Amino acid sequence: MGFFDILKSIFTPSDSLRIRAGLNQNDLVDIKKKWEEIEMLMKLGKPSSFKSAILEADKLLDHVLKLYGYLGNSMGDRMKSLPRDSYSREFFDDMWGAHKLRNEMAHNIMYEVMDFEARKAIGQYKNVLQVLRVL
Repeated sequence: MGFFDILKSIFTPSDSLRIRAGLNQNDLVDIKKKWEEIEMLMKLGKPSSFKSAILEADKLLDHVLKLYGYLGNSMGDRMKSLPRDSYSREFFDDMWGAHKLRNEMAHNIMYEVMDFEARKAIGQYKNVLQVLRVL
């Protein structure tokens, strides 16, 4: 291996822009605690608590992506940086579907989330976080 090959291997991002491999135990405890709070919001059964649960779940997913080192200026950029060959289509469908609902809620002041939409989105976030091995 030549000098330039060594430099290239040092400075070339690997694993689809992922710069940190994993979380520590404290991160996992904090994530699980936050997820329990999200589930409590869902149990309240009010439209305002559904909205809060979805917003918190989205922030939690973004936090996990950052902890794993996925780069981007926005959550969407970080989601796009996940390697397609490492996760299933269902994983990406769940992640984008839930995030799309969050965006609709955040950008449309007239949008009222229905209970079945909230339950579906929270289920999608849970699936994604389980695949990412944080729940």
